[in-house]
Amino acid sequence: MVRDRMDRADVEYDVYHQERAEAKRLALLVRRLLLEELPGQEAGGALVLDVAEISRPRYYPDSVSREHMYGGEVSIFYVEG
Repeated sequence: MVRDRMDRADVEYDVYHQERAEAKRLALLVRRLLLEELPGQEAGGALVLDVAEISRPRYYPDSVSREHMYGGEVSIFYVEG
């Protein structure tokens, strides 16, 4: 795959929950769906060709809301149709 011929969007995602274990479970679900299900999908006139992980979900507790939060980041490679 020639990635330098595609557009790229870096996307950060944050998952909050009152229970730490559930926040982690949901973050890992979001990660799996982005990496495994998004490639090949079309959205808004763009075809997603590949998704690469920049960082796995990590624990970042929110000091304001006092909720547990896990956040990660992916690169989405796409072409516009």
